[in-house]
Amino acid sequence: MDPIRQNLPVLLDGLRLTIQYSVVAIILMVVIGLIAALMRLSTVAPLRWIATAYVEIFRSTPLLVQLFFIVLGLPAILPVNQWFGQLTYPILAAAITLSLNEGAYVTEIIRAGILGVDRGQKEAAQSIAMNGFQTMRYIVLPQAFKRMIPPLVNQAAQTIKDTSLLAPVGIAELVYKGEIVIAETFASFAIWGLIAALYFVLIFSLSKFASYLERRLQVDKR
Repeated sequence: MDPIRQNLPVLLDGLRLTIQYSVVAIILMVVIGLIAALMRLSTVAPLRWIATAYVEIFRSTPLLVQLFFIVLGLPAILPVNQWFGQLTYPILAAAITLSLNEGAYVTEIIRAGILGVDRGQKEAAQSIAMNGFQTMRYIVLPQAFKRMIPPLVNQAAQTIKDTSLLAPVGIAELVYKGEIVIAETFASFAIWGLIAALYFVLIFSLSKFASYLERRLQVDKR
């Protein structure tokens, strides 16, 4: 029997987990990035220092090393497997590590978007008695978000591709399942080709959705 048709359910199960990890990581990276960006722009020095340290650490070390350190290394010095469960901890730790890594890049995207808003907009908001929170929520972020769509979509696409790095730490996503199938069938060319096609479909669909969103919001790309 054709190894692809025979093992397609296994690969689709891996694809399902890849999508789940991607969705969770994309949501968390935006939340983390927004919080860290606001901390970096804060007038409170300790908040800026913490956010800067976070960004520099996670952007200056490889994601795979971070995954090995947190998923496999941390249990050697802390009883995290007892706290969260031996089966639950690797899944939870992998999702959080991926989100933190991607969030460091999103932090800079959001910070740049906020700084790109005309200062006159902020001064106009202050002139009508808006406080800092109201100015950020109603004036700055809505304008900055439109400009951030293209780089955020690029980062989301990178996040989907980065889920493939979860395989070496034992997360049964698409690449992990593919390696199992290849070990059983030796059909490496066909299986890797299918895996590449599945990633292409995911990222191509995301880019098309982003293009639609940009048109609806009339994003200025200048």
